[in-house]
Amino acid sequence: MVTAIITAIVILAISGAALVIYYRSRSVKPGSSVAKSVSSIGSAEPLRVHKGESMAASAGAHQSSNSPLKDRLRPRYTALGVLIAGIFGSLSVKLWSMQVLSSSEYRAKSDENQLTTIKTPAARGRIYDTEGIVLVDNKITPAIVADAEVAQDRSVLMRLSALTGVPYAVVRQRILDTSGGAQAQREVSSDAKARDVAFIAEHPEAFPGVSVQRRSKRVYPYKGLAGQVLGYTGTVTDAQLGAIPAGRDYQSGDEVGQSGVELTYDGYLFGSHGAKVVVSDVDGTVHEVRSETPPAQGSDLYLTISAKVQKIAEEELQSLIAPHGVIGGGTGTSGAVVAMEVDTGDVIAMASFPPFDPTHFVGGVSQDDWDRYNDKESSGSPLLNRCIAGQYPAASTFKAFTGMAGLHYGFADSARSWNCTGRWTGFGEAYGQNCWKLDGHGPISFRQAMVISCDTVFYEIAKDFYNAASTLGMDAMANYVKEFGFGKKTGIELEGEGEGVVPTPEWKAKNWENAPEQGQWQPGDMSNMVIGQGNVIVTPLQMAVGYAGVATGKLPKPNLLKEVRNSSGEKVVGHEPEFTGEPDVRKAELETVRDALRGVAEEDASIPNLLSQYDYECACKTGTGEWAEHDGYAWFAMYAPYDNPKYVVTCVITEGGAGATAAAPIAAKVMDGCVKLGQGALDKEITPTEEITQSVPYQGTGAGRVD
Repeated sequence: MVTAIITAIVILAISGAALVIYYRSRSVKPGSSVAKSVSSIGSAEPLRVHKGESMAASAGAHQSSNSPLKDRLRPRYTALGVLIAGIFGSLSVKLWSMQVLSSSEYRAKSDENQLTTIKTPAARGRIYDTEGIVLVDNKITPAIVADAEVAQDRSVLMRLSALTGVPYAVVRQRILDTSGGAQAQREVSSDAKARDVAFIAEHPEAFPGVSVQRRSKRVYPYKGLAGQVLGYTGTVTDAQLGAIPAGRDYQSGDEVGQSGVELTYDGYLFGSHGAKVVVSDVDGTVHEVRSETPPAQGSDLYLTISAKVQKIAEEELQSLIAPHGVIGGGTGTSGAVVAMEVDTGDVIAMASFPPFDPTHFVGGVSQDDWDRYNDKESSGSPLLNRCIAGQYPAASTFKAFTGMAGLHYGFADSARSWNCTGRWTGFGEAYGQNCWKLDGHGPISFRQAMVISCDTVFYEIAKDFYNAASTLGMDAMANYVKEFGFGKKTGIELEGEGEGVVPTPEWKAKNWENAPEQGQWQPGDMSNMVIGQGNVIVTPLQMAVGYAGVATGKLPKPNLLKEVRNSSGEKVVGHEPEFTGEPDVRKAELETVRDALRGVAEEDASIPNLLSQYDYECACKTGTGEWAEHDGYAWFAMYAPYDNPKYVVTCVITEGGAGATAAAPIAAKVMDGCVKLGQGALDKEITPTEEITQSVPYQGTGAGRVD
């Protein structure tokens, strides 16, 4: 401001002086400086030089003859000179102001142009199970890094290549990589060998611009244990950089969460960058470090997951599906297990088979591994968390909810009985359906139908709903079962959760809008839905929430986060149980269904023998979802203890056949682990979960529906 004022004053002064001089010059008439003789006025005689007159006089006379032209040009020359003086005066004033008055300001701007802030990555927070067992750790490893200008030094590049065993072209390409910033040091070799580190330290003159830094990398002590839950990290994507969440300072090259817990809780796990202020030139060469702030590690997560119970679930799944380390060599092709506390929603185990090892994503997943993970035929899609994203026919486990709907609307009660012949034609022969027991169950009550899973009784309930559609609406049964959380996400904080499907006339019309004839609601849609077949699709986690609702009358919101602790070990975030709803169901209806589910545990075929080895009482239900030309989806759902429910476990095995033989033994053992964990008596060795990379065509068991 001061500089501008001074400059303006000088320009105005010079301009004013120029104008004064100019106008004064114009006030003097041409030739006024020549004295004229009175006698010459009006004379036409030319001026003569007489003999004897001096040469000076002659010269003066000659000069006076040119004076009119000079008089006319003199003001212009004067103005031009003043203008030039003004210009140079202004420049001088400006130069003076820049060098004297504003020197400190421009010096600061110069320094600013030379100073660059380089962000240094921070270690991510660790992830623990509910008992403090480390599931995801960090390993500090030496990394060989180089300044940008090293890429132009062929001799240094050749030495680095020879030392590390990394090809010359690769070394150069890594140093040319600017993803971490123009001035950032580029990683040549991660997890450098001790001898390489020592050699560089002993010969710094041979490696100018090269140094060794300690950097943090993810470590998974138990490899694939809970791999789909934990997820993996990777270099921040362009999409993530374009939509950075509040409170996070992503930089190109940062490692951030890409799936599972690593992604969901990245805001806690992601640390604070360190900052190094350096003096650098236009080429990015660093000449001086002015200041440096160390990075701050991210906060640690404590999950609700129990590593011990998780290991039980994963071992049982592998033992069934890949007993010899080959998928297809046992019973079923894939599976999922969910264990959860019914009164808090805390997830104790979430096992999805086949597993994957997040270790393969550290430093970037190879193309071969990525192709293998995404080859459904050979690998079985191990990246898929089947507990939340796997969607399956609910089968007879759904009868707990459709049966309760029948009780609620008066289409079933404890006193009523039906006759099962094995073949049901209540909607006419065109819609005829079989009970799973083809020779029938004979006269049967509602409770017995629940215990032994008689389809005929439930077909009759569906017919009653269909016939009452004029007063209740065609979607009355569907709306009732939705009260237990089906047909929508549970709300767990993990990406990729499926919604499932509870079909209604509106849903079907929309789903087949391009084929209106197929989109018409038929009586068979009701009879299929009532037994959990047809278009009914659920996830194992939805089934766990639904059975928690049966056990307690409330729907818990599934949760994985127990608490968050900062780098000092202080608890900064806790968790309080949340509930997503309370089904509109009468207590008497709940008690009827609970008693029937207890009957499954005590009276249904092989289930009592299976459960007799465990020290808990439970309520449970089997199911077998039909799949054309394949073994069915084997289901088992249970909660325990029966008189004071604490845990719920659900299990589904793809192509497992009967739920009682494939899914029930796994769920029962996992429930035993939950009960013992709650008692502080679970003694389980935790070993790494290895990936299953081999598979053979699955032959199946040939088992049909038996429940």
